[in-house]
Amino acid sequence: GFVALVSFGYLVSLEPLAVTIVIAWILLFFYVSPRAIADQKYSTLIIPGLIIAALSYLIYQKYLPSIGALLQVQISAHTLMAPLGISYFTFKLIHYALEVSRGNITDRSLSKFFCYIFLFPIFTAGPIERFDHFNANIEEKWQLDSTVEGLRRICFGLIKIFVIAQLIQPQNFGFGIPHSAHELTENLAQMETYQVWAFLALTYLYAYLDFSAYSDIAIGASRLYGFRIMENFNFPIVAKNISDFWKRWHMTLANWCQSYVYLPVIGHTRSPYAAAYGTFIAMGLWHGATAPWLMWGLYHATGVSLFSTWNRIKRKRKWRFGNKGPMSYLGIPLTFAFVSGSYAFSSMGGTGSTSIKVFVKLFGIDLE
Repeated sequence: GFVALVSFGYLVSLEPLAVTIVIAWILLFFYVSPRAIADQKYSTLIIPGLIIAALSYLIYQKYLPSIGALLQVQISAHTLMAPLGISYFTFKLIHYALEVSRGNITDRSLSKFFCYIFLFPIFTAGPIERFDHFNANIEEKWQLDSTVEGLRRICFGLIKIFVIAQLIQPQNFGFGIPHSAHELTENLAQMETYQVWAFLALTYLYAYLDFSAYSDIAIGASRLYGFRIMENFNFPIVAKNISDFWKRWHMTLANWCQSYVYLPVIGHTRSPYAAAYGTFIAMGLWHGATAPWLMWGLYHATGVSLFSTWNRIKRKRKWRFGNKGPMSYLGIPLTFAFVSGSYAFSSMGGTGSTSIKVFVKLFGIDLE
């Protein structure tokens, strides 16, 4: 309860109104979710109603400007601003409602629930903790090992972002590698293919170091308070295939989408392809309701679908090459290149046409 109060106090100093509104959502989900079990008559309406309400709020606050731009309707930034951490606390609320309705969450302490939502190290950018995991990994008293582990993890994160990430900034390299996405798109016609590849690969590496550094600091800071938060990264740059990559990159988001998008879709359609596309489109739109992020989702869904098809062909024909031994490591540079290519969509900051121009340039094609 004390950590929840301190976290709320800190967050409310940043965004008083928006963060205070989160209290209303917490109370709504905490008290209404159990009604799905207690009130069988309305059980099929309560949880879908809560989910639709939360997603509607997310869309209104975060995506309305993009929808307005698509419909050519001007929306002032002064009248609409997404609350701090809205994407993360929305997913945590949905997880809580679903698991309570399924009977998987029985310890329903309000103070723990407040702490779970407001815990300040992970409030703004994850990891997307699960309430059952959070509950099961709370230490009841101070432990020296946890403090040492937390401080060490914070140091790892600081070294990643302030030392290693700074060394791989594109502007530190020559060979005509553009210094920014703006410079790349402005001079795309004059760029060589290798320069575009190099820029996107460095962008991928920087994004990994930046985000995983934040996760290290968030996990380490949480350890200082006696909370063992879920891991978010497991060296994705050495993934051997795209399926392996998504078991290593932003793992809490990938696991959330697997549980609440992939499995329901495959349960209804019996199609792993529909489930893959539904999952990655949801992940893309979760990052941003824009054409480039939609393309990013389609790109990764296509990669995962093609890899799954290839695996089925290998199993059917009993091909064993690449499964083990030195040959299995050939997939690491191929996966690295594939993921780097996705940054043509996620890091350009422009329109869908701009992302497509950058992407096809990877194959030496100019659309100017």
